[in-house]
Amino acid sequence: MDNRQLRYFVSVVELASMTHAAQALHVSQPALSTHMRHLEEELGVPLLVRGPRGVTPTPHGELLLEHARSILYQFQQARQEVMSLGKEPRGEVTLGIPATVSPVLIAPLLTAVRERYPHIVPRVIEAMTGFLLEWLHAGRLDIAMLFDVQSAVGLKRSVIGTEELFLVGHPHAFAEGTELSFGELCQYPLILPGRMHGLNLLVRGAAARAGVPLNIQIEVDAVPEMIGLVEQGMGYSLLARLGFHRELEAGKVSIARIAGRPLTRTLVSATAAIRPVSPATRIVLDLSCDIMSGFINAAPEPAGGSSARGIPARGGVADQSAAVSRVKSTAKASASEAGPSRQAMARPAASGRPCRGR
Repeated sequence: MDNRQLRYFVSVVELASMTHAAQALHVSQPALSTHMRHLEEELGVPLLVRGPRGVTPTPHGELLLEHARSILYQFQQARQEVMSLGKEPRGEVTLGIPATVSPVLIAPLLTAVRERYPHIVPRVIEAMTGFLLEWLHAGRLDIAMLFDVQSAVGLKRSVIGTEELFLVGHPHAFAEGTELSFGELCQYPLILPGRMHGLNLLVRGAAARAGVPLNIQIEVDAVPEMIGLVEQGMGYSLLARLGFHRELEAGKVSIARIAGRPLTRTLVSATAAIRPVSPATRIVLDLSCDIMSGFINAAPEPAGGSSARGIPARGGVADQSAAVSRVKSTAKASASEAGPSRQAMARPAASGRPCRGR
């Protein structure tokens, strides 16, 4: 089994066709079939199955595919790093981030990289934490930013910061300075991501421990759609400031703080422990962490319903030009080291149905 066989195998699986793979690899189809047969004979197991929908991997083939992608990635990285040693950092770096991180991170990150490291090509993929973890292990990502990953086998992780969750409602839902007990959440019709989403699991787990019955009315995985429904008065959501900062600044939503039993989410950065971090990856990692930690720690404790820790009381998100300026110094150091109606949805009266767990 060699690098060429693995490359051919990955191409066949990804294109689901011997013919298409042969064309992409610029080899004859009989030669490609011979390579695949020899690979199966060497391993002593069937790897591919031909069917009406093309070529698909067997369970053994799925396992080999995972390893093959990782091996080919490491081979490419080793070649690239050795050839660029002592030169300006270069190469593609793939970063996976949750949707709520995108508006804060992407613009200042790409600006900083373009200005200082024109030979580094950042590639950003947006997905939920569960998918990001899977892709990081499979070698499809160089870096991932993840929520609430306390520990994970095979990862090198670093805590970026911790954010509180706030109850987010339409613009007239909460007066400035509003605070609620965790037990009062049962009075509010909630809009949350689906049950497999980390935020949903976090909120449900906290409610179960506190004995608070939640009133979850809508589940939708896309945060922008959640915020849109909240703005329309369709319900309330529990989000960290990463998820609502723009709408809050624009006066499209209002927030209430959960007092006494605050909910928090921790953002971490992670790389795969089995893969060395290239100079280019180290630069993108350090820049990303600096931007996100700067946002999370940008402001003091909230004074009330109009601002939240990590969000300046005025002027929008932490100024992107300032963010770019701040990350430049980090980049320099990294390089040296690396080489309903709204009225109807107003806050429920205190005489609403009783809640447990107050």
